[in-house]
Amino acid sequence: MKWNKKNIDPAQLRLKAEKMHIDLLQASILMRREVAEEDFLYFLEDDLRYLHNSFLFRQMVDAVDRVHAAVAEEEKILICGDRDVDGITSTVLLYEALKDASGDVDWRVPVGDESYGLNQEVIKEFAAQDGTLIFCVDCGISDYREIELAGSLGIDVIVLDHHIPREGDLPNAFAIINPKVKEDTYPFDGLAGCGVVAKFIWALSFSRTELYNQGYCFFYVDVEKQQLEIYKYVNLLETERKIYPLDQQIPLDDLSEMLRGWILFTYGIQEQQEWHNKIFAKAAEVQIVDLAGEICRDFPSLTGRTFRELRDNSRYARYSSEEADNGQAFLYLFSGLMLKRYNKEFELFINSLDLVALGTLADLMPLHNENRILIRKGVPILMRAVRPGLRELFIRQRLLGRTLETSDISWLISPWINSAGRMGKANLAVELLITDDSGKRETLADEMHSLNQERKKLGDSLWEEAAGEARSQMEQFHNKLVLISHLPVPRGLTGIVASRMVNSFNVPAIILSKQEDGSLSGSVRSMKDCPVRLILASMSDLFTDFGGHDCAAGFSMEGDKEELFRKRLVDFTKTWDPGDREEAIPEVDAEIPEKFLSPDLWDMVSRMEPYGDSFKPFVFLSKGLLVEKADLIGKEPQNHLKFLLSSKEGKFPALYWNGAEKFQDFMRPDNRVNLLYHIKRNYYMNKESLQLVILDMEPAQ
Repeated sequence: MKWNKKNIDPAQLRLKAEKMHIDLLQASILMRREVAEEDFLYFLEDDLRYLHNSFLFRQMVDAVDRVHAAVAEEEKILICGDRDVDGITSTVLLYEALKDASGDVDWRVPVGDESYGLNQEVIKEFAAQDGTLIFCVDCGISDYREIELAGSLGIDVIVLDHHIPREGDLPNAFAIINPKVKEDTYPFDGLAGCGVVAKFIWALSFSRTELYNQGYCFFYVDVEKQQLEIYKYVNLLETERKIYPLDQQIPLDDLSEMLRGWILFTYGIQEQQEWHNKIFAKAAEVQIVDLAGEICRDFPSLTGRTFRELRDNSRYARYSSEEADNGQAFLYLFSGLMLKRYNKEFELFINSLDLVALGTLADLMPLHNENRILIRKGVPILMRAVRPGLRELFIRQRLLGRTLETSDISWLISPWINSAGRMGKANLAVELLITDDSGKRETLADEMHSLNQERKKLGDSLWEEAAGEARSQMEQFHNKLVLISHLPVPRGLTGIVASRMVNSFNVPAIILSKQEDGSLSGSVRSMKDCPVRLILASMSDLFTDFGGHDCAAGFSMEGDKEELFRKRLVDFTKTWDPGDREEAIPEVDAEIPEKFLSPDLWDMVSRMEPYGDSFKPFVFLSKGLLVEKADLIGKEPQNHLKFLLSSKEGKFPALYWNGAEKFQDFMRPDNRVNLLYHIKRNYYMNKESLQLVILDMEPAQ
């Protein structure tokens, strides 16, 4: 049994646990996973104030104002989304938001074999209906020609996307909201398309408050540092700060000019009053609003605390490796007050987080930074199935009332919605989630169930032929890549077949699908840390269009280019190094002694959700556990092992998938073993229980 466990400094561990107010086990796991101190908050918090400000997107104000103008002028708005879960949820969320804003809005997603992204025929049809504003969601960043066409027909296009832009110029859209645009200042590029839409919904919600585009200042005399500090904000973003030492003459003319037209706030004016009098002794009366009263009224637990105490004991200070910042502390307090004061305006945003969680997990976005908060806040809403359309799916999957983990969402919910798009009927999933007709919902849910079953059968029937073609051609590509081009794989299934190829052959996979007009559509999938956009970029001259992510991309190509494409792939793979493909040795997050293996461990594991590809479930090591019982399970041949393990704190069921070959080793009485395992929640016969999922095991010495 092979495993690694990183050593950590015990002294640093204790300091980290104390500063973060967490136990030593949590601190040790996050340190072993090399989580930066400022990122601890994303693993420990779910406060929406920790989300990045939507107005960090440089064109967000333009996009918001364009919607208000469209609503005021009763313009027709069209949403164009993608066919996968991310595209479907993005379409639904934006449709709901624009409807809520009283917009005249319609939507469209690809059906049948329609191509990904904007469609020129759709644009012309929309122009003929006097439409003037199109939103692209989860697409659009590579639709240069289509956006130019729209502009020539008098249609503005706003792109809400998260795919990687091409090198060079961006499309000539009215506004582009995309965290991967280099010219932007947004600090996290891992949002899903639905996450980008949620950011737009937050900004649209904020624009309904009196604070939208309003300038205000935090005016604070830091007696301890002997300085006057002025912080200027617009849309909860700091735009300027000025520091004046109190032992020097403060230029009143400059100060007055700086503050003219701005609303002034402070906190705890009484303790600063003497300095205010000195600073403004010869000036006209200055109106400064003391927020202490309002904040303490809305948050009674803060009553009696000075601003300095609030700053030094704030959670922002806890997670910062730098000295506490007065401006950031004020913004944290002010944001909390604003969110509470205007909570009704943000209900739509909060209620959108169920689909944000669903789309983010389905699109395999990195489970870091603010994605963790978006998912952590969204999953409880998703579990309640407050959306009638989701409730219909939950009923058919027997998920109502169940506690859902992120893996449940990925395996039990996402495939249902994905199947509609893969089978060329993504519109059914959108309709299911937006319709108010209960009878229609039931019919749509039944149809989506049938589509999911059909998708499974079709995928299985294609697999054997596809795998055979892949094996026969791998050597041609120097065993570094597989290409499937001679099978009639429907466009909607190319991605799932390619992903299965990657899992089976551990190399990147390309699936070509021939369209009715003779052109080819390609889906590319790859392993983590093996970006395939490099391949596509090297052959971009062959494509009519291409784009996507590092490890999941697509392209379109004229049919007569296939042989040249194949030849260039062969040449490319001669010298291309896809990286080390050997199976990694498991990294142990923590060793759990027998006496500490208890249900309490699950509480910690569940608090650290979500888990996924970029934040794998914790791997624990325990030694000397007693195997009380071992059985073979599964259909013939029975390849899996089921154990009953015993510790000083109780008995725990355990599963070892494909562990049958070790069956004889663990049938002896008083058999003790060392284990590498995950901890999972098992749900069976309407009962939940703790379960160990074994990764590897060996007899204890």
